[in-house]
Amino acid sequence: MNARAFLLILTACLAQNAAQPQGPRTCLVQSIPTETDLADPALPFAKEVWLAMLRGAKTSVDAAEFYLTSHPGSALEPVLAELEQAGARGVKVRFLLSSKMLAQDPASVARLRRIPGAEVRSFDLAGVSKGILHAKYFIVDGREAFLGSQNFDWRALEHIHELGLRTSEPVIVSRLARLFALDWAFVETRKLPDLPPVPPMSARAKVEVVASPPFLTPRDIRPAIEALVDLIDQARQTVRVQLLTYSPLSGQDRFWPVLDNALRAAAVRGVKVRLLVSDWVLGGRALPHLKALALIPNLEVKVASIPEAKEGHIPFSRTVHSKYLVVDEAHLALGTSNWEEGYFTESRNIEVVFRDSPLAAQAARVHDRLWSSRYAFALDPAGVYEKRKVD
Repeated sequence: MNARAFLLILTACLAQNAAQPQGPRTCLVQSIPTETDLADPALPFAKEVWLAMLRGAKTSVDAAEFYLTSHPGSALEPVLAELEQAGARGVKVRFLLSSKMLAQDPASVARLRRIPGAEVRSFDLAGVSKGILHAKYFIVDGREAFLGSQNFDWRALEHIHELGLRTSEPVIVSRLARLFALDWAFVETRKLPDLPPVPPMSARAKVEVVASPPFLTPRDIRPAIEALVDLIDQARQTVRVQLLTYSPLSGQDRFWPVLDNALRAAAVRGVKVRLLVSDWVLGGRALPHLKALALIPNLEVKVASIPEAKEGHIPFSRTVHSKYLVVDEAHLALGTSNWEEGYFTESRNIEVVFRDSPLAAQAARVHDRLWSSRYAFALDPAGVYEKRKVD
């Protein structure tokens, strides 16, 4: 995308926000695998949005990311360069990274640590739960934030279908800052810090930040799983879901039906449910359960499969990784959780819920584009599928 086209998209995003004074000051942001036609012409791309946000940083950048990986010439290299320039001009950079993923790219982590004044901490839940830091967000100057399915990974900017959001909505930014402060302190003390109490967010507010796991979340922020089930239960016409993975299994021998039951109940009362997952589910233990869902009237399951890039196999890429729920084209929940129990009960994840928002219709359009594309196929309950190579 050239600079002029990018400016036109950003201008449209800003105009949309200005036209909605009562709504969230938020813009959806996409990442699209190269060599596909899945891009929504109305949405900006994460690789340009990240650069713009970091270029505008004046005092601070606080980031919580699952991991960091880059390589020379990739789309993440200019982003890292902007972080380095921010540190050089006095911006305070703080980074939380999952302890279990530090070995993914030690050289890039070391580069991050060399930024003037930067502090990098390793987030480890060992001894507390089996979970991880799986959230993906950063906050600039305490005034705007980015959150979404995009990891701080060059592949997330070039070779994976992702959906995130850029926002200056104070209620979102302040809650993300509150969660960051909690997690930043937790890695040092191994206990929840005493944060000043704030009024709880309403479960019916226009905008709500929800988080996981409950044991690591302040009481004024609702558990994400409650919010997702509530949204599905309120559906009257349509439910659209897009995920990397979906599973009602917990461990080796336990059924976790929370979301499964909600989707089934919606379909039974006549709601049209469309569940779109990546081909990473093929060959997995959850596949028979997805096939069972596909047998339910009003409930369709499709699998998205993105072809390899022309350059050849790229590990852990060429997939759909977006994580969002759209209800009745009016309500949207977008965040960082795959729909499996551990993401909601053991790992740090964050979702943002928008009610009666035009963002929901935009996300529905993203879903429909992929759903009707040549990359998606209906899951056959009687079909036999080979497990896809991802590494």
